[in-house]
Amino acid sequence: MGEWVRAQVDAGRYRTVSEVMRDGVRLLQEAEHRRLLEKWLYEDLSPEEEALLPAEIKNRVKDHFTGLIDEARADVDAGRVVDGPKAMKRIEERLRSRFEREP
Repeated sequence: MGEWVRAQVDAGRYRTVSEVMRDGVRLLQEAEHRRLLEKWLYEDLSPEEEALLPAEIKNRVKDHFTGLIDEARADVDAGRVVDGPKAMKRIEERLRSRFEREP
């Protein structure tokens, strides 16, 4: 690993070994945040885990999903939705028509 880190510096990708290490730690931190975020969305976090997931990340995710919900509600209010059985029937009809035309 040390050789690889030195090669990154020698290649000019980083100015110092410390910069390589900082980037590595940042990537590990991002991976841990993704893991915690996924666990938060699908299960829940322990108080210890909750403290490790920055509020900024949780707020961005909440805002994202709130936006999706708002868009869906606007689509429903504007009548731009089709219920599941009707949508599946249309898809089935299109597929049948396409297959019947093919030799």
